[in-house]
Amino acid sequence: MHNFWVTVKHTIRQRLLSKSFLWSTIIMMLLIIGFINADQILSFFSGEENREGGSIVAVVDDTGQDEEIITMLLENKSETVHYHHYNEGDVEDALQEASDGAFDFVLSLSGDSTSLEATFFSDSSDYNMNEIVNQDVQRVKEAVVTKELDLNEEELAMIHAPVSFQIETLTEDGKVQTEESRMQAYWMVYGLVFAIYLIVLSFGTIIATEVATEKSSRVMELIVSSINPIVQMFGKLVGIGIVGVINLLSLFVAGMIGFTLNDTDVFQFFTRGSLDISLLWYALLFIVLGYFVYGGVAAMLGALVSRAEEVNQALQPLIFLAMIAFFIAIFGLNTPDSMMIQVLSYIPFFTPQLLFLRIGMGTVPMWEMVVIIGILVLSAIAINILAARVYKGGVLMYGKFSLKDGIKRALTLAKKES
Repeated sequence: MHNFWVTVKHTIRQRLLSKSFLWSTIIMMLLIIGFINADQILSFFSGEENREGGSIVAVVDDTGQDEEIITMLLENKSETVHYHHYNEGDVEDALQEASDGAFDFVLSLSGDSTSLEATFFSDSSDYNMNEIVNQDVQRVKEAVVTKELDLNEEELAMIHAPVSFQIETLTEDGKVQTEESRMQAYWMVYGLVFAIYLIVLSFGTIIATEVATEKSSRVMELIVSSINPIVQMFGKLVGIGIVGVINLLSLFVAGMIGFTLNDTDVFQFFTRGSLDISLLWYALLFIVLGYFVYGGVAAMLGALVSRAEEVNQALQPLIFLAMIAFFIAIFGLNTPDSMMIQVLSYIPFFTPQLLFLRIGMGTVPMWEMVVIIGILVLSAIAINILAARVYKGGVLMYGKFSLKDGIKRALTLAKKES
């Protein structure tokens, strides 16, 4: 155990102090902060600074409603939009003045109250502004039509009273998803699938590259003489896994900083039901199990190569598996209960992505979850036992990389060493 923890500590120290890890972590943190505050950043660089009272919308009224519609729009009190009645010309004149910077947007109204037509002229990338103006015009139209029909408050309340719409499960163990919970699960599943894919590409490559680099520099021969290769392999797996946890924590901190800069109450974000905590636990479980499944294979493949330049070639089968799982999961987001997704979720290399997809977006019986997770755990153990045997013989092999012949030779050398 002493040699195991020595390997773990050495691996952690080596990765944390490397310039590539530090710079990649800093860049990822900045990207996360920037993504969360993308609206403010785009607004700053586009020069669309809000004036006092909000953006100015010039309204050209051609409805002939005795200025009733335009009057209601002008009475709209908002910190985002300020409407200005433009009566110094037609739409072309208003557009010309807007291009000169007098207004931010131009709104043209035509027709009558029952068939009101609105055209909104905007060069802004802010989709919310289009929605805000659309809703304001819709409310004004409803108010004018209601007034013309001479409806009292009681009749108006009856018209706008919401339908009592309830959702119940069809079976006792069924599950009903609302639009909010579905979108929440959608993005969480998408995030995990992408995280698994990145873990395979980044940490799998790190494991394989470290082993190949030590072999090519003949350092491996010195290490093997003092540390059991199997202990060394698991020490590297655990050490790089801990580095991955540190990396994820740094990204979490970046997210907290981003939310703070965005004036978002982080505590309310996590407690108001925006995130399903059970899904987070499943995500953590599948990331850990997926890491040991893919990481064990990466360590085995890294032990079969003699030069760091051959790592990409050796990792191609593993990368292809990860890509296949990634694309199947992405295409399966809208059909999580399809037969193909159900069958493929039993395959260990696909389980972390596809079973989480089924749990997050559909309904999976408890017995089936236990069976599939059990298969995944047993597969991770079996893969790492095989990887350890290949690793034990592979670290002593040199020559041109060959997957099939390399595994046979490594297993033969491992038996002789035993």
